[in-house]
Amino acid sequence: MKAVVQALRGPFEHSCSLVADYIDKCPDAIWTEKNGGWPVWQQIAHTLAVMDFFSDAPGREPLAPPCSVETAMLKHQGADLVSKDAMKAYMGKVKARADAWLDSLDDGALAAVNAHISGKMGRDMANGALVVMLSSHTQYHVGSCDAALRDHGLPGVF
Repeated sequence: MKAVVQALRGPFEHSCSLVADYIDKCPDAIWTEKNGGWPVWQQIAHTLAVMDFFSDAPGREPLAPPCSVETAMLKHQGADLVSKDAMKAYMGKVKARADAWLDSLDDGALAAVNAHISGKMGRDMANGALVVMLSSHTQYHVGSCDAALRDHGLPGVF
């Protein structure tokens, strides 16, 4: 049965639609602006890289982000701008992989510890927690980026 997985998928789909909407609506001048200590484009790259990480599977290589991994993981500020088109292309690949992982889950799997991600994080992470994190982490960063739009008198995507 997948009723709970499908119910949890709704917020994930909404989160992804917010990211896509943000990329489309963000003016180029704001795309490059720092907000919350990081350029907006870098926060979006980070959001998508983490989405790929949370839906990772054994034997699968992470997708290469459109910037260095260190930049995507907010280890340092990115010097090279990533275009919106490159970000949308990356998002499409990340979303397809996250969708495939979600498709592989049934309701019984949600309480199971995901040994692969738990090993990478150094703590036990249940599949259900990872599904929730796909949405919550994404919404956190979209909210931060949304503030950049509002600071310029533009409507946010929320």
